[in-house]
Amino acid sequence: MPSPSSRAPLPALLLLGACGADPKPGAGADSAAPDSAAAGRCLPAAAPVGRCGAGPVARGSLIPGPADPGHDPALAAAVRRHDRVFHAFATRGTGLAADLSLAGDPAAARAAIGAWLEADAGWDFEAWSGAPVSSVIGAWGKVAGAYAGVGVAADAFRYGALRDEGADCAEVEAARAQLLAALDGLHLAVAITGVEGVIARGFASLDNPGFAADQELTPLFDAAGQPLPAEKDNGTWRADNSGAYPRHIWEDSCSRDMLVGWAAGFGAAWEVIRADPDIPAEPKLRLAEDARALVASLAVVRESGYDLEIRDADGRMTYHGLLHESSVDRYYVPGAENGPNALMALGITGALAAAAEDPAALEWIDGTLLGPRGLGQIARDRASLVDFGAATNYSGTNMAFLGGWLGGRYLCGAGGRADVQQGVTLGLYARPGEDRQPVEQSQALYHLIAAAAAGGLWAGGSTGEADADAVARALVDLGAFWPAPYVPEARVNCDEAEVAAGACTALDGSPLTLLGPIGWNDALISLEPLPLSIRPASNYHWRSNPYEVNGDPGAGQLYSAVDLRVVYWMGRYARR
Repeated sequence: MPSPSSRAPLPALLLLGACGADPKPGAGADSAAPDSAAAGRCLPAAAPVGRCGAGPVARGSLIPGPADPGHDPALAAAVRRHDRVFHAFATRGTGLAADLSLAGDPAAARAAIGAWLEADAGWDFEAWSGAPVSSVIGAWGKVAGAYAGVGVAADAFRYGALRDEGADCAEVEAARAQLLAALDGLHLAVAITGVEGVIARGFASLDNPGFAADQELTPLFDAAGQPLPAEKDNGTWRADNSGAYPRHIWEDSCSRDMLVGWAAGFGAAWEVIRADPDIPAEPKLRLAEDARALVASLAVVRESGYDLEIRDADGRMTYHGLLHESSVDRYYVPGAENGPNALMALGITGALAAAAEDPAALEWIDGTLLGPRGLGQIARDRASLVDFGAATNYSGTNMAFLGGWLGGRYLCGAGGRADVQQGVTLGLYARPGEDRQPVEQSQALYHLIAAAAAGGLWAGGSTGEADADAVARALVDLGAFWPAPYVPEARVNCDEAEVAAGACTALDGSPLTLLGPIGWNDALISLEPLPLSIRPASNYHWRSNPYEVNGDPGAGQLYSAVDLRVVYWMGRYARR
């Protein structure tokens, strides 16, 4: 298998508008293009690129920018503080999101970071403080696709929004440099596996103290050439398998939730950089080739008789590697119509095929997945299978919504996009006559994706009006997010006596009706959803239970706030 550096580059034509004429943004953008991925004509040929320092420019984005009516400067400032923490600390050595542990006295470390934020002294903590980052950060966690991939998307959308709004040139240049570092990290996740079409579940830098140094590494194969471990598991740590990254280690067995996160990074990066003359050709070509190999692997019909299997560097399917619509969790169920899997499959393959601009991948999606297999209809009609009432696992809900965003934004054909978007609005977000629906939950990601789906927003324009009420709900959640630096603390809405009584008064004074420990993983939940302002801390809120009343993550952590960042910058970039 050739190393990533030896692969033939894609033709430059693929990055310079091979997909046909650029439809005008706004309603009806699809009408000028045939609904055929084989023709490759429904993807926009060129994204609008702004000029730094020329703004502010009104763009009509879902979340208003500085020149748009309704812009919230306080929210923008709060997000920028999280951006600064993210890039000063969380991305060291990888370019991607990692959760952190504070060094020494956590209160003192938090105060030092807070003083730097208050000084508004740029992006470099060390230059401002005269102290190394290790004086406030004691350990770095691993990079994991579910969070790192959406972190790439946040960086891409942030750069694109600032660029196209005509923001200050220094701010745009900083965002561009940060995005390029993120793209290096995204490529590392593919290249370190040493096998084309395989992506890591996650990875870590040996130069960062903490997580990486504690991992026991396992070879891919034993002396007889048999894969290790003998029974496939949900993640085994490996040494670099490419020869290019000896100071990094990686975790195998990329799962559905990790891959949909990685795919979000590929799609957003492609959308933002493909026509940008200030982004060098190399990262564009590298992004396209990595995406092409990944989607080509998913298209292969394996020995099981099925495609849409996530494969690993040892040649086996990953532990949670089934994306096929005729599967449930880790097992094939012939004849099943798994709507959440269909959403994720269309979103992942749609984003990767867009990033690759690969006619073969586009034809497979259009002629197989959206044709005889009917994944669009399955996604539209069966998305609600992610809802298990009080026992719902919100990791699954997060995956389904993210798949819906990707499919609705990047699928080439208008019909497939419309099916996916209806799956989001009617199957996931607000099912008529049903309770415990995401429309009532403080989950900003769900609200923003539903708003976009309602308006038919995609990478080339829109077909209608975005749901303004859903956008407003998202903005309420973002405004209630933990301030930077996000040092989580225990939140107890209901004490022992209240739990015994089955009812309590929440931290904001509202009544909660307790249902007992019947949530996912036996979480204590309430009948009423908790607003984000009083919810327990989480390193990714959109996959956490919005009905869980109490939580204590332990002392001394620093969260990356990538969940806030991806929603805010997704909304600032996406135009109504």
